[in-house]
Amino acid sequence: MATTFAALIFRPAEIPDRALSQGFAVALGGWDVASPRLFVASLPGVPGYCAAYYASGEPAGGGGDELDHLAELFEDELSPPVAVLDAAAELGHPGATIFALVFSEEVVHDDGWRFEASGFVRHFVREGEEGLEAGVETPDRSDLVAVEIDLPDAATAQEERDATDRAIRPHRGSTFLSAELGAPVLGALMGGLFAPERRVEVRLVAPGPGSIADEVRRLNRVLRRDDGRGAPASPPPPVRGVAPPATYAAFASAYDWADPADPEDLYRELAIGAIEGTLRFLREDELRGHEREPGWDAAAARQLYPIARLSGSALGGGAAQRAIVALGADGEQLWVVRGGTSAAPAGPTFGELLRYLSLGWSRRSDAEEDLIGALMLRARLRSLGG
Repeated sequence: MATTFAALIFRPAEIPDRALSQGFAVALGGWDVASPRLFVASLPGVPGYCAAYYASGEPAGGGGDELDHLAELFEDELSPPVAVLDAAAELGHPGATIFALVFSEEVVHDDGWRFEASGFVRHFVREGEEGLEAGVETPDRSDLVAVEIDLPDAATAQEERDATDRAIRPHRGSTFLSAELGAPVLGALMGGLFAPERRVEVRLVAPGPGSIADEVRRLNRVLRRDDGRGAPASPPPPVRGVAPPATYAAFASAYDWADPADPEDLYRELAIGAIEGTLRFLREDELRGHEREPGWDAAAARQLYPIARLSGSALGGGAAQRAIVALGADGEQLWVVRGGTSAAPAGPTFGELLRYLSLGWSRRSDAEEDLIGALMLRARLRSLGG
């Protein structure tokens, strides 16, 4: 069976798993890819390097469909290597270098890249509309030429394959990467493709109580607030028999509930997925009051836990837009509940909402602009059922 894959090649000391996870999630923010797969394998033939292999995870529709997706994704201005480099810089690795290869045996497609903060270099050979073509690209240069194949008269099929291989070999992306890394790259990548060591979840924000606490502390820093100020002395109460998820308990312990400079604690003009308008996190007395909230039994039956009140925008909108933002039993998925009965996916996860809030109230770098854009795009797709 013909092999098609896309891989990043990197030094693990420069590119932590969190950078891979966030970088791919940012690059995929505007793509309708519901279940992307990303796994890492060592490359014993290329000392000091690992490879991260990406696949869309969509139902097989033929190798060509997947190759089209991989080629378009890696040619995008905000490609996975670019977004991973940005995430690595944010995590304290600004000088990292990443290599990438998009390869297929289904057709001739061998596209190699080197990315670093100063720019990129690309070498490729592929099947174009008028035959085989090869190219070299940098930020300041783009060369594309037809590949000429010298065939003997009455060439056999094997002679034709050999002539084609000789003609394209100098132009191959894998040839470029082998020269860059000082080792045969294609064979090593083929080996790693069938020997995965670990899977990396593609996520904009990591899940779990520890991650939520980190996101709250990030938000507090942006708003110049104090961690845990005014936090309840006891754990959050159950609401209609539904215990608070561990992520909400982490949030309640770390959040600043009593900022004297902002007693209303309102987040206005939000627009992420179905969370639109003004949001205020529920206080302890409001949580206890939900025991008497009309119609909340249906939400409780779905194991939803209320965490915030959503009201109309300050620029318009009224009571009809009021709703409760609730947290699912998994401690990650958010729901917008209206009237206690009608629950719809909010779009962002709990951690993504907190990151969106911190980015919305801060001065953003180019990489952070890409991240907030991905947060909003991904939330929109989820809220629409994508």
